[in-house]
Amino acid sequence: MLVNKEIKLSKKDLERKVIAFPTDTVFGVGALIDDEIAIDKIFELKHRDYSKPLAILAASVEDILPYINDVSEEVLDLMNKYWPGALTIIFNKKDTVSSKITSGFKTIAFRIPNCKISLDILKQTGPLATTSVNISGEKPLNSFNEIEEYFGKKIDYIVSENVLSSNVSSTIIDVTSNEIKVIRQGEIKIV
Repeated sequence: MLVNKEIKLSKKDLERKVIAFPTDTVFGVGALIDDEIAIDKIFELKHRDYSKPLAILAASVEDILPYINDVSEEVLDLMNKYWPGALTIIFNKKDTVSSKITSGFKTIAFRIPNCKISLDILKQTGPLATTSVNISGEKPLNSFNEIEEYFGKKIDYIVSENVLSSNVSSTIIDVTSNEIKVIRQGEIKIV
């Protein structure tokens, strides 16, 4: 179903469904963080290996805290400095988080996108398990027309609004130990 940026979607609207929407980096496809049926849909439509965990997009730091353990002052400073923005942070997860999202890892990755449309959706639905819209290993699809043409009815909601995305994936850092490790260098440079 085509939706535009003014359409309101509730958590209930997304039960067992997936949504494609623009972010500040690339279009993402997402499902409610606790909806294993919809999360399976993401893995199936992307032909994604279940050994590859999904990242979580959230609207605020407060939305993230219930899912993670032990955040240092240094990491909180990074969150406040770079969020919203193109920084994904890998944390130690709480045991209550489904292992389906994290592919059995004891970690979970979060990001707060710097995109009004994304943030509006996340404020309505809560955190979403997400990844880029594409077949795994292929170039991300980054426009409504491409996504509709390639995935058609496999995605329940596609936000029609195209935004100026950077087309550069986020920087990924791991803060699960005492040392901050850069896993993937993207737009944001962490020293």
